[in-house]
Amino acid sequence: MFSWKKYILILMSFVLLLMAAACSRDPGSSSSGEGPANFPTLPNGGTTTHQQTTEPTTTEPLAYYDFEPKNTGIFLTRSGEIRSAEVTPFDNSGFEEPRYDVEGLRSFVQETVDTYNTAKNSIAVSIHSLEVISGVASLVLSYDSLDSFMDFQGSEFGIKQLKLMNREDAIRNYDIRNLVDTTGKHVDLLEAFRGEDILVLVISGKTSVTVNGNIYYLSQNLDVTGVNSVRCDDDVNLSFIIFR
Repeated sequence: MFSWKKYILILMSFVLLLMAAACSRDPGSSSSGEGPANFPTLPNGGTTTHQQTTEPTTTEPLAYYDFEPKNTGIFLTRSGEIRSAEVTPFDNSGFEEPRYDVEGLRSFVQETVDTYNTAKNSIAVSIHSLEVISGVASLVLSYDSLDSFMDFQGSEFGIKQLKLMNREDAIRNYDIRNLVDTTGKHVDLLEAFRGEDILVLVISGKTSVTVNGNIYYLSQNLDVTGVNSVRCDDDVNLSFIIFR
């Protein structure tokens, strides 16, 4: 005998199965098989359906440059290593008796360096290189810190202030204005400081500055002399060099 009750139970079971299958589907899925929309994750772990404005990051590889001084100046690396270069004529041809020779110059510099290091009880300064080519002497000294350079002969280079900082410390400690890119176009602070790995060299003085990375922005009172070098002739105001 046909049982309507049994038929209804079977029909209800079938409908429940269909409903369960429909509920198990991802509401964000589509017939094309694509997954749900992936919204950006905010820094605090939340999400938003609006487009998130994130800080741009620089993806190009870091540049590295050797220090090959053509004139007197300083060289800084990202890690804070500093060298100074003194480039000066070294020609005895106009004298009957040579006034000095390369070894005599080296001995004099080494003695000066040793005296300073002994007083500081550390190897704060060392001779990196000393050579004479075509009548021009180039002396490069290395220092264990920016403070050692400033103490040893910062004044000889006409430098009154010199600090290497990350972007957060630079913004926190200085009122940075009047920045330009390397073409001389004015930029605002947000644009100049958008890269997480940038470094800021703070300087006051009159000297040539070379870094072992690319310079992107700088104070408008500085003169660009290369992709990684500038000339500073302002010993009154602070100047800023932004590089990575």
